[in-house]
Amino acid sequence: MLRMKRREFLQTSSLAGAGVLAANKAWSLNRLEPIEDTLGEDYPYRDWEDLYRREYTWDKIGKAAHCINCVGNCAFDVYVKDGIVIREEQLAKYPQINPNVPDANPRGCQKGAIHSAAMYEGDRLRYPMKRVGERGEGKWQRMEWDEITEEIADKVIDIFENYGPGNLMTHTGSGNLSMVRFAAPYRFASLVGGVQLDIFTDVGDLNTGTHLAYGNPLESFTSDAWFDADYIMMSLFNPNATRIPDAHYIWEAKWNGARVVSVAPDYNPSSIHADLWMPIKPGADPFLSMAFVNVIIEEALYKPDFMKEQTDLPVLVRTDTGMMLREADLVDGGSDQNFYHWDLNTDAAVMIKGSMGDAAKTKTIALDGVDPALEGTFTVDGIEVTTVFEKVKEEAAKFTPEATQADTGIAPDMVRQEARAFANARKAILMLGFNIGRYSNGIYTGWAQSLMLALTGHGGKTGGVDTSWIDWKHIPWLSLALYGFEKFPRLEPGGMAEFQRGHMIDHARKHFDNAKLKERVGFDLDEMEEMINESISEGWMPYNGEMKGLISIADNKFRRNKFADKYRERILEEVKDLFVDINVRMDSTAQWADYLLPAASHYEAWDLRSVGYHRFINVFSRPVDPIGEAKPDWEIMVLLSQKIQERAIARGITEGYEDGAVTRDLHTIYDDFTMQGALLTDYDATKWLVDNSPEMGGVTLEDAAEQGFIVMTAEGGNNQPIPVDEPYNPFVAQTEDKKPYETLTGRITFFCDQKTFMRMGATVPTARHHAGAEASNYPLSFYSPHTRWGIHSNWRSNKFMMRLQRGEPNIYINPQLAAEKGITDGSKVRIFNGIGEFFAQAKFYPSLPTTAIMMEHGWEPHQYEQAKPMNNAMASLIQPLELAGGWGHLGFKLFKWNANQLAHESSVDVEPA
Repeated sequence: MLRMKRREFLQTSSLAGAGVLAANKAWSLNRLEPIEDTLGEDYPYRDWEDLYRREYTWDKIGKAAHCINCVGNCAFDVYVKDGIVIREEQLAKYPQINPNVPDANPRGCQKGAIHSAAMYEGDRLRYPMKRVGERGEGKWQRMEWDEITEEIADKVIDIFENYGPGNLMTHTGSGNLSMVRFAAPYRFASLVGGVQLDIFTDVGDLNTGTHLAYGNPLESFTSDAWFDADYIMMSLFNPNATRIPDAHYIWEAKWNGARVVSVAPDYNPSSIHADLWMPIKPGADPFLSMAFVNVIIEEALYKPDFMKEQTDLPVLVRTDTGMMLREADLVDGGSDQNFYHWDLNTDAAVMIKGSMGDAAKTKTIALDGVDPALEGTFTVDGIEVTTVFEKVKEEAAKFTPEATQADTGIAPDMVRQEARAFANARKAILMLGFNIGRYSNGIYTGWAQSLMLALTGHGGKTGGVDTSWIDWKHIPWLSLALYGFEKFPRLEPGGMAEFQRGHMIDHARKHFDNAKLKERVGFDLDEMEEMINESISEGWMPYNGEMKGLISIADNKFRRNKFADKYRERILEEVKDLFVDINVRMDSTAQWADYLLPAASHYEAWDLRSVGYHRFINVFSRPVDPIGEAKPDWEIMVLLSQKIQERAIARGITEGYEDGAVTRDLHTIYDDFTMQGALLTDYDATKWLVDNSPEMGGVTLEDAAEQGFIVMTAEGGNNQPIPVDEPYNPFVAQTEDKKPYETLTGRITFFCDQKTFMRMGATVPTARHHAGAEASNYPLSFYSPHTRWGIHSNWRSNKFMMRLQRGEPNIYINPQLAAEKGITDGSKVRIFNGIGEFFAQAKFYPSLPTTAIMMEHGWEPHQYEQAKPMNNAMASLIQPLELAGGWGHLGFKLFKWNANQLAHESSVDVEPA
C-alpha cells in the first residue's frame, strides 16, 4: 500500500466497494436492510459492541466534586478501572426537600464532566521538582519528597532565623475551596504566622456594598429559594454560562410566573431567556439602582413599617455636624455606639435597641410600642436633628430616570415600569454577579440595590440580595484550619495587599489622567494613595510589607493579577529567598517557582465540600491514588511540618519565636499540626471533621462516602437554623425573630459617618462612575466576565474545552466598531494602551456596545502570542471606601470587608495586527 500510487489506490478502493455492494454485504451503508436474527452468529461486525460494553465496565465507583474556584459544588460518581478514572457522571441523588420546589438534580457542568481527562493531561505535575536554571527558564530536577521538603524546611527556618516571624507568605488561593484542602495550608499558616490574603478580594469577588448594608455579604439564598420569587433581576449575572447547575431554578421560577430581568451591557446567554433585557452602559449600574430608588420614593412605593423596624432610616442625624446623634452627644461618658429615633407616640427622642452599644443581654430590634418618625426635623437637648431617610431622599432626588438616562442608556419609562413591578412584587431577588465587585463603583451598586429592597419591604422570605455565596456554620472546620483559634495567620486584604506589594500605583499613574479620574470617580491617585496609607497606619487594614519567602498553594497569582509582567518581576524580586508552589498543574505561577510540590486532584484525596448554593456537603472518597508521586494537600503540609520540626531540633532550636502575644514553635510544629500524630492523612482529617461537626448530624464517614453527600442539619445555619423542609432565605432571623443585624446600629445600614465616607461625600447611598475611557486617553471601555469554558484559568487549556470555543484568546467586538477599525471576524487584533498590549482573535458580537471591548477572563499568559497576557494592559485602582475602618462593622474582616482588586477600570484601543 505504501508503494501504491494514488490513482491505483482509488481504483482498487472503488472496485472493492463495488464488490461489497455486489455481495450484498454493505449493511453499514444501508440502514434500511433488516437483520433477521440480531443475536445470531451471522450478525455482521459485532466487535464494536464489545468495545462499547467494555467502556461501561469498571472496578469501582467513588465519589467526588470539582472545587477549584467554583461555587457549584456538584456531587459526581467517579468510575475507576485498573486504577484509572475512565469516566464521571452526575450523582443526581439529592433529596427533594419540599414537594412544591424542584429538586437540585442533576448538578454538574462540562468542566466537571471532563475532569477525568484533565487530570491526566500533559500539564499535570507528577513529581517534586527543583528549579536548576533561572526562574522561569523551565529547567527542573526531579527530587524525592524527603529530600525536597528538607531543603524547603531549612530555608523556612533560615527566614525565621535571619528576619524573624512575619516574613513568610503562605498564601492559599481560591483553588482550595474544599474543607481539608483549605484547612491544611491555613493550619500551617496559623502555626508559622504566615501571610494569607483574602481570597475574595484578591480576585475582586467581594460584594462590599451588601456588607455595608447588612453586615454580612455572605448571607444569601440557596438556589431553590429563587423558585418562589415573582421578580428576579440579574445584574452582571449570567447564570446560563457561569452558574450552570443552578440556572434552572431561575427559569423554573419564570415558568412559575416570575418576571426575570437581565441588566447587562451585552445580550448574553441568560439575557436571551429573560422577559426583559436592559442594555445598560458598562459600569452604570449604581445610576440605574439610584433611579429605581428615586421612583420608589417619588411615587411612595415604599413600606414604612419595614423601614422603621428593619433599617436605620429613622435614626436621627445632626444637622450641624452631619453625623448621627449619639449617646455620647447627650450624656457624659455615653457610648458612641448608641443612637436615637424620634418616637411619634411620646414626641421625644428614644434610644434605639439592638445597636452595638446596647447593653441588653438579649438584643432585639423589635420596636415594642415605639413609632419612629421617618421624616421631619426635631430638637434634642438643643441639637437640631433630622432622619436618615430625609438624607436619603435628598440624595435620591438627584437621580431621576431622566437625569440618569445619559449615564445608563435606559429610557425613563422603562425605569419607571420596572421600579413599579419590583416594588409591587411579593418576593423580589436582586442577583449581583461577582463582576460587580470588580468595578470601583461596585460598592455603590450593592448599597443602592440594598436600599431598593429595604424601601419596598423585601427581606427574609420576601426577597433580598443574592450575592452568590452562603457562609454556613462550620466551627470545627474553622477550628481545624486555625489551630483551635489559639494561633492565627497574618491575614491581609486581598486587593489592597496585591496593589501595594505589586507597586500597581505605577501602572495607574501611567494610565489615568488625574484630573479626569477625580471628576469620574471622586478621587485622584494622590488622594487614593493617601487614603491607603491612612487605612494602614490607622490599623483599619493590616499590611505586612515585603516578604522574604512565599509558599503558594492553589493560587495562580501570576495569571490573575493586574500589571501582570511587572507584578511578577516585583514579587520574584521580593521573595528571592524562597518560592514554593504547591499545585496540581504547571500553570503560569508554577513556571516561576523554585520548588514544585505536586498536589492531588479532586479524585485523589479524601475531603468534604459545602460552599455553594445548597445545603449538601459533598464527599470526596479518593476513588484513585494520586498520579505519579503527587500527594493530598494535607499530607504535603504534614510532611513539610515534620521536616521543619526535625531540622529545627537538629539545628538546636528548642524555643519558640516570639510573635506578639504568641510564639511560633518550629520545634513542635509537626506535633501541633497533626494533633500529636492523630491526623496524619487526608482520611484522618476528613473523618475528624465528620465526627466532630454537629451540622453533619452524626453520620459516619463510611455512610457518607457511600451516599456521596451529607444533608446539613439545622445547625449548619450561621445567621439562623437551616429549615428542614423549605429553601434557605437570608436574614429571616432578623425579619421574623427581630435579631439585630451585624451592623453598628443593628439595622440595615444606609447612613455611614465614618470619616472616609464623609470625605468622599458618600454618607448615604449614591451613584458614582467607574474610571473607564473617560479617565484616560483611550476610547474603549474594557470588561472581562467569567468564561463558560473554564473556572478561572483551570480547564482553559483542556482540549475538550478548547474545541467548544475558538481555541485561543479572543476578544468580543461589535461589527460596527470592527468595520470602523478595518477588522474582520476571526482576524488577529492588537489591544493596547499606554501601559501594555496583547494580541487576540476578533470575534464579532453584535449585542456589545460600539464603545466597549469584552474578553472572557482566565487565559493563561503562555496561551497568548508572545506570552503577553490581557492583564498587561489592565491598570487598576483601589476603592478607598472599602478601606474604611474603626466604625462599627467596618474594619478588616476576612471574606466580608476589605478592598477588591478592580478589573474594569482601564480602557484600551484596538487595531488589526
